[in-house]
Amino acid sequence: MAVKTVNKYGKINITDNAIAMVASHVASDCYGVASLVSRRLTDSVAEFFNKKAYAKGVKIESIKNKINIEIYALIKEGVNVNAVCDSICSTVKYHVEFFTGMRVESVKVYVVGVRV
Repeated sequence: MAVKTVNKYGKINITDNAIAMVASHVASDCYGVASLVSRRLTDSVAEFFNKKAYAKGVKIESIKNKINIEIYALIKEGVNVNAVCDSICSTVKYHVEFFTGMRVESVKVYVVGVRV
């Protein structure tokens, strides 16, 4: 799916993959995040062939121009997990709303593990 809007510049369609790229980049730059985890086999295969999976660790669902985001992350050891998850949620929500101009309904962070 894609989010769609109409403004004075015309019709704008933003694909879920583009939104996932933004969310992945922003989430991986948050403090305390060791890395995002591949949630699809295609991401793992791309890494095997030294190709960058730009939407790694992010799942996007857009329903009626409302965006739901799921992020799968490895957290660094010694940081407050709740604080890191809250930081990821607020940062990703802000940047995706700024990028798309659409409302982000929810951001869910799944901590897959802790990296030493």
